[in-house]
Parts: sequence; C-alpha cells; structure tokens
Amino acid sequence: MRRYEMALVADPHMPPEDHDKLLTSFEQLIADMGGTVHKVERWGRRKLAYPIGKFHEGDYTLFLYDSGAEVEREFIRRVKLNDSFIRFLSVRADHQKPPTVEEKAALEQARKDYLIRQQERAAQGLTGADDEVAGPLSPVGIVAAEPIAPDDDEFEGDELPEREEDR
Repeated sequence: MRRYEMALVADPHMPPEDHDKLLTSFEQLIADMGGTVHKVERWGRRKLAYPIGKFHEGDYTLFLYDSGAEVEREFIRRVKLNDSFIRFLSVRADHQKPPTVEEKAALEQARKDYLIRQQERAAQGLTGADDEVAGPLSPVGIVAAEPIAPDDDEFEGDELPEREEDR
C-alpha cells in the first residue's frame, strides 16, 4: 500500500451538509476497499489563485490516506464524475507521516468546531465567505494548474528552440 494525499476544491455554493456527506462517502470508499484514512482536513473557503469557470473561491479539503493504486483510481474517478468539485490534485505522499493520536484528536475537534460554526452562521443567515481555517495548515490558493501552452508566435512548426546545453 502507498500513501496518497489528495487536495479537493469544491463548489463554494454547495451546502456544508452535502459537502460533509461527500467527504464521508469518500472516507467510506477508501475504508471499504481496504485503505486507511489518516486525516481529513477542512481548510474552509478560500479565494482561488485564478478564476475557474465562474468560481472565484472554493472550499478546500485535504485527504491523507494509505491504499492501493486501484483505490486511488476509483477515488479520482468518483471525484471527476461529481460536478461539485472544480479541481483536485492527487499525489503520492510516501514522505508524509500519519498524524499522531494527539494530532488526530485535534483534527477531529477542529472538524466538529467547523461544523458547529457553519450551523451558527446558517442560523444567523451569514454566508461562509470569511470562514476561519478549520485546521492547523493554511494553504494559500493551492490549485491544480492546467498545462500552459506556448505562444504560437514563439515556435514555428515542430521545431523547438535550442537550449544552451544542446549547442
């Protein structure tokens, strides 16, 4: 089994209850297929580095889990099929250590606090645009980038420019 880390960026207009159900279903998928979920961190709503479609912000979540390659492929397939996620990034994270018992307890408490804050905000009629971070990490606009195509003016035909090393 290998260790994987997946960052998900969800539609910011999705209700928190639906988002939590999706995350729980992903955790269940990993467990049912023989994997182990080490942590699920809800980073909350953050501004995107660049607009993606009509979205300028997204709801970030990070998974750290151990599983076989077939579990990771199924996880990615389900994320792609779900229109609620606008971006995702999955990487092998063999260098990551699983959280300690204290860190797991802190993550679980942060998740409960996040859900309580969401319920309080919903009761007050506020949006989640200025939510606090729900975990110890706070990324700054991490988004899986799409490949950048070179300008057509720069290259002619199939030729590539020469590099210093090639001369």
